[in-house]
Amino acid sequence: MKKLIFIFSTVVLVACQNNQEQEKEVVSEEIEVTITKHGKDITEEGAITAAEFLAQFEGKDSLYTKLIAPINEVCAKKGCWMTINLGEDKDMRVTFKDYDFFVPKDAAGRFAIVQGFAKIDTTSVATLKHYLEDAEASQEEIDAVTEPEINYSFEAEGVIIKEEKLITKGE
Repeated sequence: MKKLIFIFSTVVLVACQNNQEQEKEVVSEEIEVTITKHGKDITEEGAITAAEFLAQFEGKDSLYTKLIAPINEVCAKKGCWMTINLGEDKDMRVTFKDYDFFVPKDAAGRFAIVQGFAKIDTTSVATLKHYLEDAEASQEEIDAVTEPEINYSFEAEGVIIKEEKLITKGE
């Protein structure tokens, strides 16, 4: 009798396991790319990296180029300038030719493709303070600026801002 109960229990257990539906969730991922263009209509084709830019710029006063780099900061008041990350703890301020166009104020963290002229420039104390005011820096930070800076600058005739988002879909 014990054997019969054991066999019956085993059959019921196996039957229950086979009847349970195993649910599988299929998850797919895709990248959604959003592109906005500002200023002159340019393409991404031929854009160089920041490292390539630094290598090409070496020994020159200016360079007409197209490059792609991450945006660090954008003017919080109008979007009338931005800084891009060149790596090696170097940033470059990008302004827009003839003040003809602006970029979205929330573009920081996205990638920019910029086309125009790069140069080494001296930025005056007054201009540095103005940039800090535009970036909504504290008065303490603004007052701390006492000397001009020599740095890279870029006057863009056209800008593409590219944002890539990973979209996960469950089915």
